[in-house]
Amino acid sequence: MDEKGKNEFNLLSNSKVQLVVFQDIKWLKNLIKIEKTGIISFKMAQADQMAAQFPVYHGQKCELCETNHVMFQCINCDELMCETCQKSHLKSKASKNHKTVCLISPEMYKINQTGKKCRSHTEEDLIMYCNTCNCPICRECISSGVHPNHSMVKVEEVIDTKQQELSNIIRLTNEKSQRYKDILRTITRNKMQFSESIAKTIKEIKARNKQLKDRLDKIESEYIKQLENKDKENKIAMTELEQRIQKEMSDLNQLIQQCERKRIERNIEMVQFVTDVMQRVDKYTICNQQDDINPPNLITRDVDDQELKDLFGHLDLKTKPEVMQSLLQIHRNVPPSFPTRVVTTGNDQAWLWKCGGSRLSLVTSDGKIVQNIRTDFKVFDAAVSTSGKLFVKKEDGNKIKKITRDNRITDIYTARDNYITRGITVTDTGNVLVVLYKYKDGMIVDITTNGQHIRIIQHDPVDNIQLFDQPKQICTNINGEILVTDDAKVVAVNKQGQKRLIYPEGWKQLKNIFDPEYIVTDKHGHIIISDFDNSVVHVLDSDGKFIQYLITPEQGCDRPIGLDLDNHGRLWMCNYGKREIDIIKYL
Repeated sequence: MDEKGKNEFNLLSNSKVQLVVFQDIKWLKNLIKIEKTGIISFKMAQADQMAAQFPVYHGQKCELCETNHVMFQCINCDELMCETCQKSHLKSKASKNHKTVCLISPEMYKINQTGKKCRSHTEEDLIMYCNTCNCPICRECISSGVHPNHSMVKVEEVIDTKQQELSNIIRLTNEKSQRYKDILRTITRNKMQFSESIAKTIKEIKARNKQLKDRLDKIESEYIKQLENKDKENKIAMTELEQRIQKEMSDLNQLIQQCERKRIERNIEMVQFVTDVMQRVDKYTICNQQDDINPPNLITRDVDDQELKDLFGHLDLKTKPEVMQSLLQIHRNVPPSFPTRVVTTGNDQAWLWKCGGSRLSLVTSDGKIVQNIRTDFKVFDAAVSTSGKLFVKKEDGNKIKKITRDNRITDIYTARDNYITRGITVTDTGNVLVVLYKYKDGMIVDITTNGQHIRIIQHDPVDNIQLFDQPKQICTNINGEILVTDDAKVVAVNKQGQKRLIYPEGWKQLKNIFDPEYIVTDKHGHIIISDFDNSVVHVLDSDGKFIQYLITPEQGCDRPIGLDLDNHGRLWMCNYGKREIDIIKYL
């Protein structure tokens, strides 16, 4: 035995290892059997049998500790490990549910030996792998000419490659499985939070109902008390009237008796008596009064369910899951790219299109397509009249077109003097307002639905200052005022075209520069603005004072563009960053 062998043998003896598989079997055959120590006993037959059972992984080190020899393999993560690391692996929290197999068992040896012989030439070993035919082959297969000019590699190389691929598959599958577990935990948490929110809201509804009932009960008590007081006052007044009537009746009866006695007399005293009696009779006037009795009654009016709901309050149900996804799924097909513009018809439908696209789609809130319109020009903006006519503005052009219900398209307005048309809206009075723009100059033209010119709004009528610099989109509010997104601000003018407000004026709380895209107003006069760069939707009061952000990045807002409100108090929003059409219960 050489010096190296002696050192390794002594090391093994001191470690009290009872059975060791040595890498060099030839060196092991030269070992002599040592009986004196009583600690280690090596048998050649055992070593040979171990090597036969362990033909693939014999001699490899554990991939975890890199010290001990491989004895196990994890099926889940494909790692090779020793017995010590295998126990630690199964105790770990992350891998306690993994399954390992013993690599030195006869069953494993049988698995490793399966498929080593060629099916066509049963006596030949499979030594190559044909990439062209995707099958292992032997020498006879190669020499027989069945695989001429085919790409071939050694079987060992294919095994290594496929083992790596399998390891990657296992890793990816584990990652996906972990993500599924995270999603399930999130769903469980969301279900619990949602149920808690539902329970809280139900409690608030009951409290609101009790509050209204208590107020109604209070009104009932007040009315009843008023009626009881009136009844009391009326009884007192009637009693006094009865007493007065009875007294006057008694006086009249006495007067009648006196008159009967005097009627038989024919003298001057009777004449004087008659004169006096006539004056007395005239004093009894209560019998000439017609006292109409007008009893009190409760004057009510019918209250519809919507008024009661408005009084009670509304549920804040911000829709964002399945309905939105189904709507988006349809519009991945029609039109082929994501719509960035929206204009509602007022009810449960809206026209959607991509800015610069040539197809408009009329869609319901649950994603059903009602109608498609294909134009021969690119559409920038659109508006809908109460009669259902669609007014569209060409991209990078100066024309406004009208599309009727039967899809007839006609030109109704052409801008002049190098102005281009931008935003468009239809007012409550039925007129069409169009934004015109050229370099650092803008104006609004007011036209009829047939294109007849009415007026121009360009300068303030009081100080003659230019109102707009780079106007884009336009809308009107309940008072007939006009609001325009203009570069990094919003400008509002009254019916006479006089500037009323600018937003935001001196406001510095935004992360990025204010970037207003679309603007709409609700039935209360509130102003709603999509802020593209800041990924928020602003809500202002009718005077342009900031109230709140309707939706923020934390709530899923990502670069909002198109906005519009329907008659159900829902805000339709093109959420550009997430490629979604969000319908938010706003009112």
